[in-house]
Amino acid sequence: MQNILIDRLPQKGLVMAYFKEKLLFSPYEVEGGELKLPEKELFEKEEPYECHFFDDKKEYRVIKRSARKDVIERTLTSEEEESMPPELLFSEEVLVKPEYTEIPGIPEKLRVINRYQYSENDILVLKDYRMAVV
Repeated sequence: MQNILIDRLPQKGLVMAYFKEKLLFSPYEVEGGELKLPEKELFEKEEPYECHFFDDKKEYRVIKRSARKDVIERTLTSEEEESMPPELLFSEEVLVKPEYTEIPGIPEKLRVINRYQYSENDILVLKDYRMAVV
């Protein structure tokens, strides 16, 4: 978990971590500066190539791009969206696969807040997105 900055995570929420052969989708919490989640040993065996830690107001994201040999790290908050023009935000609820909703603490739906902007040519483009607990 060398690229994950624990102090930037929401204190409690959901994690989606993509490993080479597995997706970890689980509730987690931060206690005393330590990440507590059921399958923490996965992070000790292998570094995920993409992680999303989120609650209803904040998402912390780390994406490891092997082709470019770099890491994208982002913290996105609902407060940022408050200052955006509402017509550039599109929020949708997506269903979670039933195999994951059987896990205690995993909801049936997640919210994806798409953030748009206009390009130099006045074309509407997706700038970013934030995942949230419904």
